[in-house]
Amino acid sequence: MIDLHIHTTTSDGSDEPKEILIKAQQLGLKYISITDHDSIGAYKKLKDINIHDYYKGVLIPGCEFSAVHNGKPIEILGYGIDLDVINSTGIVSEDKFYERENAYLKKLMEVCRNLNLNYSENLSIKGKYFATQIMHTDLKKYSENEKRVDKAVWESLNSFYRTCVNNPDSPFFLDQMKDYLTVPEAAALIKKAGGKSFLAHLYGYFVEDHTTFLDSIVSLNVLDGIECYHSLHSIEKTEALLNYCEKNNIYSSGGSDYHGALKPKVKLGESISGVKIPYNILEPWLPSNVL
Repeated sequence: MIDLHIHTTTSDGSDEPKEILIKAQQLGLKYISITDHDSIGAYKKLKDINIHDYYKGVLIPGCEFSAVHNGKPIEILGYGIDLDVINSTGIVSEDKFYERENAYLKKLMEVCRNLNLNYSENLSIKGKYFATQIMHTDLKKYSENEKRVDKAVWESLNSFYRTCVNNPDSPFFLDQMKDYLTVPEAAALIKKAGGKSFLAHLYGYFVEDHTTFLDSIVSLNVLDGIECYHSLHSIEKTEALLNYCEKNNIYSSGGSDYHGALKPKVKLGESISGVKIPYNILEPWLPSNVL
């Protein structure tokens, strides 16, 4: 079994990279990839240890890059990447991350103040959590806020991010996408680093027609494949994506999108509950660059 979509403390996960290795070993996962958001910091943390003292399987270097397509924020997963090449681009700079996210958090706090929403005055970026996540978590600490926001937004961080923070018509709008790569740019970066690029979690995007949206991305002819197994994908949606990949002669991938405490219902090594992610989807495109 495999899991090719895992987050750690170097983006918005709660587990240290070494903890992921230990848990993957305990679960018997043969291949994993740590894919933090616009960060390869996990691999820097692992550089000074012998990975195989903790995990006997294969670690595929990866990263989840923020991108934009047709005005929508999406994510592109890169696998088998040369970490030195990615690091040299400056795209995964931690200094840039903190500067950007602190500015975003300041703006979100101002919006809450203008909307008379309750929030904590001493908010700041801690670890590699994003401003959107910190703000959403804090708003939910005050029950009186529930009546003032849409139900879906109150219940779902993904909804808050996709329909408010990235919606020009929302008071919470942040012009984040100006900093994002286009799909061809993300794919070119991953290819330059010797890796393969995959569209992440199609059904996590708030679009009118997912098939049309997917077709428009695939028609760019720059991606290697699609993430089919994912914690937001039902068995039916997973099967549909697997069939789509076969029909269009592109690779398929899969991962839990494990974040630890941030998404407590998502289990390492599973897409949805009880569904393991099989090795056979990785076998046709197994990268040569592994750890």
